[in-house]
Amino acid sequence: MPRRVRRPLALLVAPALLLPALAACGSDEDDGSGAGLAEVEITGDVGEPPVVEWPEDYSAGEAESETLVTGDGPEIPEDGTALVHYWIGNGFDQSEALSTYTALPEALDLSNAELPEALTDPVVGATVGSRVVTSVSAEEVFGEIGNPTIGVSNADPLLIVVDVLGPTPIEEPFVEEGTGFAPDLVLGEDGRPEAMRFMGRPQPTGQLQVQTLVEGDGEKIKASDVVMVDYLGQVYAKPKPFDTSFDGQPLVQSLSGLVEGWQQALVGKTVGSRVVIAVPPRLGYGAEGNEGAKISGTDTIYFVIDVLGRAPEPVAPEPAEDESPSASPSGSPSAEVSPTDDATPSPAVSESPSDEES
Repeated sequence: MPRRVRRPLALLVAPALLLPALAACGSDEDDGSGAGLAEVEITGDVGEPPVVEWPEDYSAGEAESETLVTGDGPEIPEDGTALVHYWIGNGFDQSEALSTYTALPEALDLSNAELPEALTDPVVGATVGSRVVTSVSAEEVFGEIGNPTIGVSNADPLLIVVDVLGPTPIEEPFVEEGTGFAPDLVLGEDGRPEAMRFMGRPQPTGQLQVQTLVEGDGEKIKASDVVMVDYLGQVYAKPKPFDTSFDGQPLVQSLSGLVEGWQQALVGKTVGSRVVIAVPPRLGYGAEGNEGAKISGTDTIYFVIDVLGRAPEPVAPEPAEDESPSASPSGSPSAEVSPTDDATPSPAVSESPSDEES
């Protein structure tokens, strides 16, 4: 299912239609003669916003990267998708230009040629749990016109901090024959699940059922976390799935934004785990069902889920100087932009609190 690029990531793509006159509206041309990356002090834990102490005269010449924290997770391949938080600072005025820490982390497609190499290159070969930092000129990232949308001119020196949060791939192959309550799986040529088969398998019980097929050794999922998952969803006794991410990009979403059955099933599971769940209507879409996914109010929905990564809940953004705390938007910081902003939303994402079965 195609997923629209979310706004923070979209802002990294150089705006091709802006006027060249917007270039060099910030600092004078940076000749790289000032204080460089070695003079910047960056503190804070991986997964949380970095705290940056700038030198008086920060400068960025050719791109320079450094690993501040080396994670103990798997290595990110060059054609992979990495779960990342990133922070971009503008050394001209020593301000934050762009950050994902107040929203959801990004599933960064490292094969996407439209993304700046200064963001993707340091991630390739990094291990999950790492923090990498890059010093680079804005022109290398955004081109000759900079990015006025986030207040960056082409001559500004930038600092990019990236936290690599996932994924942790599950190497255990899928098994066609179901065990316990789990349905059988139909596997594609690549070994990934394409559908479920329910004939001869146990019927739903009306209760939430959870079975761990592979137990990971990563961190435990908390109720407040953001999760990165691959999944296949299918209504019991239906011949085809209503949704899958195994043929596209993983889903990245706050666990609290998913249907109640997912929340109850995944809390306490570890990253690297594979689970199958059967979700009764009262913990899914209630009596109304989900018309877009052709799920009725009496359907039990089954999911096979690979838990690939987690991130802490987004931090609350600081109110602007001319705003009081009460003026800030209500609800989750990530509510404005969802990773499933499609014409057809993912059925795993809760549209409203589930109604009780009637």
